[in-house]
Amino acid sequence: MPPVWQNNDFGDQLLSRYIAIDGGEFMNTSREESLLVRVFLGRRVLTLPKLSEQLRCSRRTVARRLKSHGYYSSYNHRGKFLTISEVARFDSRGLWVCKGARFSKRGTLKDTAQYFVESSKQGMTHEELATLLGLRIHDTLLGLVQERRIQRERVGAVFLYCSRKISVNKKQILRRKELLKTQERPRPTSRQIIATLLEVIKHPKATRQEIVNRCKRAGVVISRKVVDVIFDDLDLEKKRAL
Repeated sequence: MPPVWQNNDFGDQLLSRYIAIDGGEFMNTSREESLLVRVFLGRRVLTLPKLSEQLRCSRRTVARRLKSHGYYSSYNHRGKFLTISEVARFDSRGLWVCKGARFSKRGTLKDTAQYFVESSKQGMTHEELATLLGLRIHDTLLGLVQERRIQRERVGAVFLYCSRKISVNKKQILRRKELLKTQERPRPTSRQIIATLLEVIKHPKATRQEIVNRCKRAGVVISRKVVDVIFDDLDLEKKRAL
């Protein structure tokens, strides 16, 4: 099977960067680095023992070369998997998954979680971060809070992780509360709207709760919250006062 970078634009771009046309030698890099990059071009993600085997040198030597060249370690699997910027395909959020290994441009899991919490307009819950990063990170978030790198606030029924900067923190909490209000607001069905309007027409002086009861007796499943939304959206109080 050919290496993953062959026969595609991505591979061509990599090769044009490192290989000279006349001699096939790597350009703009030392021989050690060129060998390191060549191994990653074929595999994309490797462990330290596998790199040592491929480069035929000690793990200490491999670690030195990686440090010199620059690399990313996976934020899952205890950092077991390694890659380099030349082969990583980070998405717009700076994340990349390859062969089950997860990488972040921000580095460690802690640094990555802190970045997303800080940059979020409305803070982030554990579930949101777990979905984004692909693993549950309760302990990581707790560590960040204990290290005073982020802050945790209860908003509604969940804990919200937000910035420790007071100005940013206040805005995040406010936006989250506004979002919760939007999510909690019921959406009336066409049948509920029609039933409410009919009751308002037939009984213009009826209270909202009376309208709820009349709709239910007519076989329409409805709540006081739904009737309140219909009244607010259609401005019925003002209209029936005319």
